[in-house]
Amino acid sequence: MNVAQAISKALRLEGVRLAAGITGQSIGHVADAFAEEDGASVFYVRQERAAFDICDGFARTSGQPGVVFTDAGPAAANAMGGLVNSMGDSIPVLFFAGHNDRFEVPSGQTKELPFIEMFKPLSKWVAVINDPSQVSEILRRAFMHLRTGRGGPVVIGMPYDVSSMDVGDFKYVPISSKPRVRAGGDPEQIRAAIEAIAAAERPYVYVGAGILASEASAELIELAELLTLPVATTLNGKSAFPEDHPLALGIGGFARAAYGSLPATVLADSADVIVTIGCGFKRHATRKAPPKNAMHIQIDVDAAEINRTHVADLVIQGDAKVVIGQLLRSARTRVGMGRLAPVASRLAEVRKLKEQWNEISKPLLESDEAPLNPFRVTGELNRRTDPKHTIVLHDAGSVRGSTSQHYIATQPHGFIGFGVQSAMGWSIGAAMGAKCAEPNKLVIAVIGEEAFGETALEIETSVRCKAPVLIIVKNNRAYADRDGGVSPKLASVRFGTGVNICALAKALGANAHHVSKPDELGPALEAAKASVEGGTTAVVEILTKRVKAGLFDLWEKPKG
Repeated sequence: MNVAQAISKALRLEGVRLAAGITGQSIGHVADAFAEEDGASVFYVRQERAAFDICDGFARTSGQPGVVFTDAGPAAANAMGGLVNSMGDSIPVLFFAGHNDRFEVPSGQTKELPFIEMFKPLSKWVAVINDPSQVSEILRRAFMHLRTGRGGPVVIGMPYDVSSMDVGDFKYVPISSKPRVRAGGDPEQIRAAIEAIAAAERPYVYVGAGILASEASAELIELAELLTLPVATTLNGKSAFPEDHPLALGIGGFARAAYGSLPATVLADSADVIVTIGCGFKRHATRKAPPKNAMHIQIDVDAAEINRTHVADLVIQGDAKVVIGQLLRSARTRVGMGRLAPVASRLAEVRKLKEQWNEISKPLLESDEAPLNPFRVTGELNRRTDPKHTIVLHDAGSVRGSTSQHYIATQPHGFIGFGVQSAMGWSIGAAMGAKCAEPNKLVIAVIGEEAFGETALEIETSVRCKAPVLIIVKNNRAYADRDGGVSPKLASVRFGTGVNICALAKALGANAHHVSKPDELGPALEAAKASVEGGTTAVVEILTKRVKAGLFDLWEKPKG
């Protein structure tokens, strides 16, 4: 058994079932060996960055890492956009990057990179396999980093001359065969937190992607119902709490981004106890800070995140699932084994705010404007998809706000948000990864025309690799504000007719539909859904007007 075959065996034992990339001399042995494994799914992409997007989307949906493989030099560098995106959002992805022969580094040769220096600041852990004896130890450490604590990508350099060497009697004990390592919170802090929450007049819970990574949604729901706690999510944490729940507030509160909902923002402003779980605690530069008199209870698995941007009054470090379980046990001890009677006034306030939000949003979600109001597209998705069997992803730009604010996600990972680095074009590859993780679900990527142009060739990858997804392109190019701080010279080359999106999609093997009027939208979406269900990727191009992604101007001072 050579090193490449040993790596493939270890990946199989760890339960890895997805790899994506482009082969080359320095990584060919590893890619070939994994492709031969039974049950392995391999995406051969058109650009290395898309491989990262595919594995990123797979990891966000399944919780399991995919494997990226690239050649050395510029091929590995091409994956950097995907790497920083996964690092920013704490997504576990394993990256095997080609590396020059071990005895030829550094010598200024072809495809040589300062490997460790380049990748170390942008990954959770980085190593180079310089000898066959290191394979087992490096892979074990890699999977410990991937499966414990806060997520993030791991990078392993693979010298070409090492990959074909004999590894001898290779033995590997997979990390996945062991119980997941989780840390709990300090019992005294747990009790203090429950006392503060139980005594609060206006508690507010704000959760992020840490809930999804920890698989703690069920415990969060139970805690919210036991103590009647309104729950808001970050963009990345959307779907961690069912948005059709009476206590769900939608997105927002902190950071005070323009995508926040009315219920989340109003209740955040008036909270006396704020509990943040598995998320950052930031504030948008253009919005006011959290209430000065509110007590802040911060729960996070990552010590580096604690007190990072805001000094909390009470800190609990630990895994979200474990800590919420501790809070539940402490709460039951305090209030008895039965459920607390719901705080009627609290539920009534949430209901009233939701009604106001729906009243403000309805004209946009049902708009008959042409070109289409982008919020109308989201309204149509809510009406024409089953959230239990659908996964929606958004891309960078204004589509983020016009999609994330009003799509109703009811299942964990039913909506996949991203945003720390916001690599344009991410959603096309990520949708393919999500489809691989959940092949029986309808996967929809919502993207703008500029982001579409960055990764559109990967439509052919989805067709060739049999990962059918529905891609909605909100195209506002022809209706864009051509002033907006853009120089006339730049505007002259930035705007115009642009790419014939439907023609390109068809040339790449997808079915395509063009929508310019509201009454065309429903039939186009139904036809696209039928195409995807039949096994063919579909693209729906929708001509939209340019609007503000956030709705602050409509409800900053709500009436009533």
